[in-house]
Amino acid sequence: MLEQVRNILSEYTEVSVIMPESVLTTDLDLSSFDLAAIVTEFEEVFDIEISDRDMERFVCVGDILEYLQKCISINE
Repeated sequence: MLEQVRNILSEYTEVSVIMPESVLTTDLDLSSFDLAAIVTEFEEVFDIEISDRDMERFVCVGDILEYLQKCISINE
């Protein structure tokens, strides 16, 4: 799953090394518009819905991974 998340994020950032502890806004230099587009891609790829409230909790890549893992385990 980390690789899928990295692939999506890499479309929006110039940073070549994306780690779970990478902060979305400062380390990856992502804007709120980037984050909205990224969340849309996650929703499509993982067949889930992410609320705006949940999206606001995404500070680092690890937060996204944790959220996706919970969503996927609930849907199985």
